Amino acid sequence: MGITWNLVWEAHPDVFVVRNWKEYTDDKKKASRLPMQFAYFMGGETTLRVGIIASSSVPNEAEFLLAGLLWGNRLSNGAKTVIYYVAPNFSTSFLTGLAKIGGTIFARAVYWREKLTPSLYPIPEKQPSNQLRYSLGEERPDWKRWGAGLNPVVRQQLTTVNSFFSNLAKRKVRIEIKTQSISFLWGYFEIAEMRRKGKKFELNTKVKWLKKGEQMVKWQKQGWVDSSGSLNPEFCTAILCILDYLESLEQAGKLRTQELLALLLHQGDGILKSLWGAQWSWPWLPKERGESSVMELEGWYYFQGNGQLSVVCPIFEKPLTKAAQSILLASVLEKSTLLAYAKNDQGNSLVWDGRVHWLTALGKQEELRRWYCWLSDVDKFPIWTLPENWQEKGIYELNCQSTLINNSFMQKGYS
Repeated sequence: MGITWNLVWEAHPDVFVVRNWKEYTDDKKKASRLPMQFAYFMGGETTLRVGIIASSSVPNEAEFLLAGLLWGNRLSNGAKTVIYYVAPNFSTSFLTGLAKIGGTIFARAVYWREKLTPSLYPIPEKQPSNQLRYSLGEERPDWKRWGAGLNPVVRQQLTTVNSFFSNLAKRKVRIEIKTQSISFLWGYFEIAEMRRKGKKFELNTKVKWLKKGEQMVKWQKQGWVDSSGSLNPEFCTAILCILDYLESLEQAGKLRTQELLALLLHQGDGILKSLWGAQWSWPWLPKERGESSVMELEGWYYFQGNGQLSVVCPIFEKPLTKAAQSILLASVLEKSTLLAYAKNDQGNSLVWDGRVHWLTALGKQEELRRWYCWLSDVDKFPIWTLPENWQEKGIYELNCQSTLINNSFMQKGYS
């Protein structure tokens, strides 16, 4: 049985700045391309438009945030508009993200508690400024910590594996250490994995991304360290063949957009290094199942230069939704301890300036710029576009949509 929201509004006349709400019908929602899972209400007069977006549950806060802004944009027509978000609960990142909304739209959050009287509880606009950062995630182990629980012989074998893959860094191979496993990657592709098995480990190539059965069978090899302290030749040969194959795809221009972009950003050479510095590895892992944001943030790219940490978020599909997600994730970074004590490889502190750089392709930036009508501080989310032929020529330049940042960039001679 659905909720009769209008009865809730009538029972709480003092919560909102207007009364006499009118619900937006499903037909109108569909015509306006508003997400159908939420309820929308309108009120107010010509000088002040007011709307409500309500939901009995919010499985996806990014969609909820964006839907409210689209609804506010629909109501506004250039006039000042207040949008109330009504839901049973809000995460800290959602409330922090809501505080970033500005321009013609003013966003407010209201708790709805179905079984309580009263059932609506407005959340104060200004949260305490001295709010402590909350702890999130756990530090990624290094090779020494990862091998601490292994027997002494196996720890020595671990050194051999580390040496083999570290020597492949010149071929763009990188290493990601997790709690129970270590992944070896080439850009987007995982080419091998080592998993902890009690006091030992298992090492195997990873070729599930291959769609050719014959190659999959040929390159599926287990690795081990023999009595001479060397990795078995069959495994080493398979890894080198996989790299040859992936490099041939790159040279032939057969990598998909996300695959090629991951490769270039993880290398962080050329204009990327000139602008943001060297690539910086994300040092955190989810500590608990509910910490999906830690895993999502691992999919961004981080750079360090002159003591500053720069955060880059690629957006190539569903720009409005991806931007909403990035705003909530930026709020996680802002309120958590994840970047509060960031350090470079030499152990020196890195400072994050609070900006998330949206990186996109030509043709996508205009849709992203719609967010600039809704954000109170657009400089926190500069938009960078790749050159039109970046897939053939590489990332040899970046164009910024922010005049202030772009002028600074041009003055440094990076154009």
